[in-house]
Amino acid sequence: MIENFLTRQNSRLAVNAPTRVLIIKTSSLGDVIHNFPMVSDINIKFPACTIDWLVEEAYVPLVKLHPSVDRIIPVSLRRWRRSIFSRTTWQEVRSCIREIKKHSYDLVIDSQGLIKSAVLAKLAKGPSCGFGAGYARESLAGMSYDIGLKIDRDQHMLDRCRMLAASALSYQAPGKPNYGLIKNNTSDDQNNKALILCSSAQVKKLWPTDRWIEICHYLRSLGFDCQFTWGNQTDRAICEQISSSAGGEIMPKMHLGEVAGLVNKSRLVVGLDTGLLHLAAALEVPLISIFGASDPLKTGPRGDGIIQKCGSKNHFPSADEVKSAIATIETIFRDE
Repeated sequence: MIENFLTRQNSRLAVNAPTRVLIIKTSSLGDVIHNFPMVSDINIKFPACTIDWLVEEAYVPLVKLHPSVDRIIPVSLRRWRRSIFSRTTWQEVRSCIREIKKHSYDLVIDSQGLIKSAVLAKLAKGPSCGFGAGYARESLAGMSYDIGLKIDRDQHMLDRCRMLAASALSYQAPGKPNYGLIKNNTSDDQNNKALILCSSAQVKKLWPTDRWIEICHYLRSLGFDCQFTWGNQTDRAICEQISSSAGGEIMPKMHLGEVAGLVNKSRLVVGLDTGLLHLAAALEVPLISIFGASDPLKTGPRGDGIIQKCGSKNHFPSADEVKSAIATIETIFRDE
């Protein structure tokens, strides 16, 4: 039995030309974006392959941005947990399972690596693939896949996801990551909007408000108009505190698709380690990322645009460091 398990965990699929693949990456915003290049790789290698994606309902508008995704299956695990005994919840669960089982797949790729995502992978019709035992975020998940692959954990998650699909489908990941998004390529010198991403669901990632105020004052001195987005009232309160001292426009409540459009139209994005920062990188909008609680080498923004990273794990940058990064980008703007 143990020998069979080990053989299964280290096997490779003999899929020469997959016709349908299911991606399971339910959340969060940044992690979903990190899977876009993997989808692009599969589409480039197997252009006739249909790619479906199972994702949390909140991120459906984000996945819709990738033109290579054919069918999106919404799942509502976060909301269902809050009303687990509701009749409506169980009706939605059954409906979701029917959608998961609607098609047969040559491969089901779970890049989430959690027990909950592994369960969803097992519901689908097709062999499941994911990070193997010791390489998945939760060990039990890594032990459950039909194909568990040993993908080095000491690298950026974007690269790990690309390698996961490439190893399972026996192809070489092609060159630089391609997010597959439609970028705003119009050169508008009158666009002076700087999008400020100053809030985070994780308190440990927050940067002191007085430093944000100093940065926004500096941006205004360079001719930028700051715009602030927010997701809840706590976020809005932070934006109001900064804008009341440094000026700027607090945007209305927006859904994710609208925020993506705002990011795409910005001349500059300055933000914390949040999902929207990764969206800016994917859209090649010039950006400055502020780190202090996580490792930018493993989770930092990646893309072909202008990216300045400030801070590191366990070390937040000073306001002067961020202003220096802004000055560097401003010099690039002037030279264009």
